[in-house]
Amino acid sequence: MPKILSNTTVGNQPTPYYGTLITGEIKYADGPVTVQKVLHVRFLAPPKTSKIELVPGLNPWQAVSTEIGLEPHETNTKVTADVTFPASYTFNASDILTWDVSDGDLTGDASEYTDSFELYVDDEFPNGTVEIQISDAPDSALSDSTQTVTLTDAAGIKKSYSATPGETITATVWEGQYTITASELANANETVVSATSVYPTNITVEVDGTSRVTVDYEPVQRYSALDVTVGGLSEPLSEEALFVKVTADDGDTRTFFSGTNHTTHLRRLPPAGRAIISSELTVNNTKYTSLQSANLSNTLISVSIGDSDIDSTDVTDPTFVELPISIQTGELPPDANNTFTLRLASADSTVIYVDHIAATSGTTKLGWPVKPDTYTVNARGFIEDGILYDAQAASEITVAADGSSSLSVSVVEALVLRVRGFPDYLSFGALTNLVDTTGKDLTAARVSSIFAYAGFDGAGDADRYLDDDTQTTATVKLAAQVSENLNGQPVLPVMVNYTINLSLGDNETHLQNAEWLEHSFGNFILSMQIARRESSSEVSAGFIVNPDFLGANQQDKRQPTYAMPVAAPLRAALATRKVDATVPDTITETLAGYVLAVNWLVRTVAPDATFGWQINLWGVGAGEWIYEADEGVPADKAKLTVDYIQSLGAYSGDYVPDFLAIDRYEADDFTVRAYGNGYCYAPRQWRRYYQFVQAVALNLKIPVMPWQIPASRIPSVSEDVKVENLEADHWGTGGTYIFGDPAIGSEVSNINGTILDIALTVPTLIPYDSVDALFRASEPFDLTKPAYPDFPFFGIFTVLLGGGSTTGVVTGIGSTGVWTQQQISKYMDDPISFDSVH
Repeated sequence: MPKILSNTTVGNQPTPYYGTLITGEIKYADGPVTVQKVLHVRFLAPPKTSKIELVPGLNPWQAVSTEIGLEPHETNTKVTADVTFPASYTFNASDILTWDVSDGDLTGDASEYTDSFELYVDDEFPNGTVEIQISDAPDSALSDSTQTVTLTDAAGIKKSYSATPGETITATVWEGQYTITASELANANETVVSATSVYPTNITVEVDGTSRVTVDYEPVQRYSALDVTVGGLSEPLSEEALFVKVTADDGDTRTFFSGTNHTTHLRRLPPAGRAIISSELTVNNTKYTSLQSANLSNTLISVSIGDSDIDSTDVTDPTFVELPISIQTGELPPDANNTFTLRLASADSTVIYVDHIAATSGTTKLGWPVKPDTYTVNARGFIEDGILYDAQAASEITVAADGSSSLSVSVVEALVLRVRGFPDYLSFGALTNLVDTTGKDLTAARVSSIFAYAGFDGAGDADRYLDDDTQTTATVKLAAQVSENLNGQPVLPVMVNYTINLSLGDNETHLQNAEWLEHSFGNFILSMQIARRESSSEVSAGFIVNPDFLGANQQDKRQPTYAMPVAAPLRAALATRKVDATVPDTITETLAGYVLAVNWLVRTVAPDATFGWQINLWGVGAGEWIYEADEGVPADKAKLTVDYIQSLGAYSGDYVPDFLAIDRYEADDFTVRAYGNGYCYAPRQWRRYYQFVQAVALNLKIPVMPWQIPASRIPSVSEDVKVENLEADHWGTGGTYIFGDPAIGSEVSNINGTILDIALTVPTLIPYDSVDALFRASEPFDLTKPAYPDFPFFGIFTVLLGGGSTTGVVTGIGSTGVWTQQQISKYMDDPISFDSVH
C-alpha cells in the first residue's frame, strides 16, 4: 500500500495540561490523498492524556464523525482514530487536522509524538482477518433473528457486526489484541431467547493473519409478551399519565406510567398463567381505575385501556383539608381572564390536583380539599402581549393533617419574549453548513433563522485581519433564499462571532495578547459590516458573541477587575475597518471593560442588529451536576451563573444585549464525542437543563435561546440500528425530548436495544454504566408529547438546533435530519404565539 505523507506540529502555546497536535500536508509522494469513507490514524500522545478531540479544518467543510480510542502506557498513550466521511473526499494542501490533547504535556520535546503519525485510507492499513462462525439457530423461531458481535481493541474502540444464525462473518481489523462479545439471540417480541457463548473471548490479530472465533447458543428460554395500549381518553385523563400495574401469577410485577394514545411493550413475562392489568389515577378527588386480566402464553398478547374500561369514583374523606392560597401580584395587564395554573402531584404521581386561579392579590383556596401528603408544586403563569408573567411558588409543600398548611404564590412580570429580528411566536432555527446554497433542507423545515460561524477558522481568526468573510456573506444570502422559498416568511441570518477564543484553553494568553484581540475585534466588525451591506431586512442579522467566554472566566474565577488590554486593540480595529467612532471612557482595561466594549461595538457598528452572549452549564466548575439527585441544583447553578454575568455588567447599562444563548454541549448523545465527555441525557437530564435555562432567564430577566441543541432522536426497538453505524447515524435524545415521540413514550423497553447497550465508560462524568441504566434512573418519564409548549413559560423565545458535527435539519449530518424537518414543519402549521397564552 502506498504511504501517506503528513507533517504534524505542536500548536501555539501548549501548557502541561493542554495542547494541540496539528497534522497537515496530507498527501502521497506522487499526488493527493482521496478517502472514500474512513481515514485511519494512529499516533502517540503524552502519558496521562485523558482525552483527545479532533477539530477538522477541511475545505470544503465535511460532516465527519470521529471515534477515538486511548491505550495508556507508562511512557506514552497510544491513540487510534477512525474519521468517517459522508462521501469521497480529496485532501487539499490547506487542510489540517487539529488534535486537542487534554492533560498531556506537549511543552518540551514533542518529536516522539509529532513523528509518530500513521495515516491510512479505507482498507489500506496494517490489518488481519477475524473469521466469526455463528452456530445454527437453537430453535426455528430464532432462524431469522439477528444479534450483534462486537470486537473491542486495547484502546477501547469497538467494531460491531450484525449476524444471523449459521452465518460466517469476516472482519478486517487493525493488528492487535481484541475482546469478543456477542449479544443474546431473541425473536422480535422476545418470547424466545437464547444466551450466547463465545470462544475464544480474547484474540491477537496479526498482519495478514486470520483468527477464528465461534459463537454458540445456550438452551432457549420461553416467555410471554404483552402490549398495553392506553387509548384516547376523555378529560381530565386526556392530559395526564395513568399509573399501570401488571402482575403475573408468579409475582412478576411491572409498573409504568402511560399517556393517552400510547402502547407500552412488556417483554419476558412468564410463558403461562394469568396477568392482572390494573390502572389508577386520582385527579381533583375523583379516582379513575380499570381492571383487566389476560391469559399468558408463549406469544404476543394485546390489551387496551379505553374510556369504557375506566370507572370513576368520587373520593370523600373527612381527613382531607382545605388549602389556602395567598396570592401576591405586581402590576398586571387589565384583563379579567388572566389566570395562573397550579398543579400539585404526590410523590408517586398517582394523586393530582390541577386548578386555574385568578391572578388577583388576596387569599383564596384550592378548589378541592387536599389529602394530607407531600406534593411537588408547579405554578405556571401566562403570556400577554409578548410579556411573560411568571407564577412563583415553593417547589414542594407538605399538607398537614391539621389544616395548618398554606401556599404562597406571586405573579410578576418576568421578561419580554419578543426579540428583534425573530417572529412573535416560539420559533426554531438551525445550523447551515453552507453546502446547499438552495436551502432545500432548511426550507423543508420552515425554519425562522439559520446560523453559521463567521470568518475562516470560525473562532475570530486572531492571527490576522481577514480581507473578506465569505461565511457571513453566504449565510445572509442563504437566509434570503430560504425566505423566498417560504413565500416571504422572514428568516434571520445569525452569525457566531468570537472577539476572543476561550474555547480551547490557554485562556491567559488569549486574554493578554493585544494583537490577537485587535484582529478579532476587526474581524467581528467586518462580519457586521457585511451583514448590513448584504441584508435588505430591517434587522440585518443576529450575532451570538464569544461562546465559552463567560463560562471559562466564571470557571477560572476571574474578577470583573481582572486587568487586560481593551481600548487600544479596539481603537486599532475601528481604524483599520474605517469606523468613525470614539471609544467611551467607561470602557476600562478590565474584564468588565472588555464586556462593555463588545456590547458598545455592536450597538455602534450594527445598531440594526440583534445580539446576545452565550453561557454554558459548566461555568460553575463542571457540567456533571446535571446528574445529581438534588432537585434544587439547577436553580442554584443558574443563580451562580447569573450572579457572575451581572458582576461583569454584561446585561446592564446603555448597550444591553437582546437575548442570551445557552449551550448544552454540541454533540449527539449516543456518540462517543458526547458521552465520552459526560453528555448523555435521558429525560431527567433534559428536564434539568431546561430548569437551568428557565432559572437563568427569570433571574436575569432576559429572553433566552437554547443554542446548538442536538436535534437527534432515540430510535425505537423496531428500527434497524447497527452498532458499526452509531457514530455516523448520530442518534441522540435532544430532538425526541423537544418534539416528543409516541414510539418511545414512557417505557425503556421501547428504546432500541443497540442504544440501551451502549457502555458509558467515564464514571467520573456520568454515574451510570450504560444507556439502559441512565434511562431507568430517569423513570418515570413520558416522551409521548412534545416539551416545547412549556418553552415560552421558561423564557425561551427560540431554539437553534444542530452544530458543526451535530444533528440539526441538514441531512449531511446523521440520520435524523428529515425527521427533524418534519417536526418543525408540522409545528409551523400552528406555532405558539406570544400574543396571549394562558
